[in-house]
Amino acid sequence: MNVETYKQALNELSNDDYQAILEDDAALVVFQDKALTLGKPDEAYVIYELGDDQFDSVDALKAHLLEQAEEMLQEYYQYNPLSKMFFNQSLMDLINENDENAFVSMPGQEAKLKLFCENGKLVAEGPESPRFKYGFNLHLKEKMLPQAISNKVKNWVQSGTAYEEYISVNVCRFSCIE
Repeated sequence: MNVETYKQALNELSNDDYQAILEDDAALVVFQDKALTLGKPDEAYVIYELGDDQFDSVDALKAHLLEQAEEMLQEYYQYNPLSKMFFNQSLMDLINENDENAFVSMPGQEAKLKLFCENGKLVAEGPESPRFKYGFNLHLKEKMLPQAISNKVKNWVQSGTAYEEYISVNVCRFSCIE
């Protein structure tokens, strides 16, 4: 979810939703990195709960959330991973844009692109990036023909292995507690 999507989702919430946050101890929850829903403060993917904040109206709460959108999203993605569905869709979009072979390394061939998550978005960077060596991609142990590579890439995404690698690369960041 980016700032524009987040603000749009905030604007789409009803006054009753904001009232539930103010009065019913409801929390704002990011749903598959595409939308906002209401939930409980102890649920996963909570981006905002009232806590000690004090607002005298729904409009004041909404204005605060819109004003703080960029900071809230930055903090949210510092401690929360992308949802599996959003990650897989983003990865398939990058593969379709760049060629699936670009994300594969095997003996004698380094990947042309590696993956990173940045501010709630999956991005691909090439060897000119100083952080290239820290990214992740599909590693094959042996050379393969193009059709076999294509099948391996699809399986890497659809099996959830790519998502598991993303989580393992970022596990320390997502486990941090202030």
